[in-house]
Amino acid sequence: MVIQYLLVTFPEQRAVLVDGAGVGFTNHTLMLPADEYTVTLDGGGCRPLSQQVVLGGTSIIKPKVIAFQPAANAKAAPPVTAKKLPDTPPRRGNRNA
Repeated sequence: MVIQYLLVTFPEQRAVLVDGAGVGFTNHTLMLPADEYTVTLDGGGCRPLSQQVVLGGTSIIKPKVIAFQPAANAKAAPPVTAKKLPDTPPRRGNRNA
């Protein structure tokens, strides 16, 4: 079994699925046996939806690189929420009146 190297790029970290099985994450070099594969990203919202790749003749310093991009109609990541302020008791009218 000859090991090959695959780098799947995407602007954010996603799980990489090869023939439907999780093998690692985007933007990290993955090691797979030499073969033909269908590569997809978990979570959808990317283009293309899948890519066919033949792995052979790669090395750790020269992996096969395939790129996915966010789909034009994909939802944006949820906004980061501000930290919750500490609870304060409700005000009850003016006590100085």
